[in-house]
Amino acid sequence: MSNLNIYDNLKEVPEEYLKPITGGRLKGMSDIKPQWRIMRLTEQFGPCGIGWKIQNVNFTYQTKGEETVCNCSLEFLFKHENEWSEPILGFGGSMFSTVVKNGIYVSDEAQKMTYTDAISVATKMTGIAS
Repeated sequence: MSNLNIYDNLKEVPEEYLKPITGGRLKGMSDIKPQWRIMRLTEQFGPCGIGWKIQNVNFTYQTKGEETVCNCSLEFLFKHENEWSEPILGFGGSMFSTVVKNGIYVSDEAQKMTYTDAISVATKMTGIAS
């Protein structure tokens, strides 16, 4: 088996799973729909918790001035040839509270977005969406 088999199998993202970013500093780029990653990991390794898993999830918050960012760190593991990989670290971040023209906006989805970001970072090491 080639060392690139898993990488090559996971690298292509079909157009229907890409979402254009239409504003902000990433305008013109694309975001990958998160459920596509879950589907591809499941196809490649098996169901979550059996063929791949996330562990040691940790959320922290950092405040600077009137704004707060939510950070997430986690470990991604996958099973290959019936053996678990070493943990692959993933880090993500999303604004929890930010100053807007009418005051401070607090996101009730900051942890979810941060967690999703950290998973995408960790799973890149498999070649997914490369």
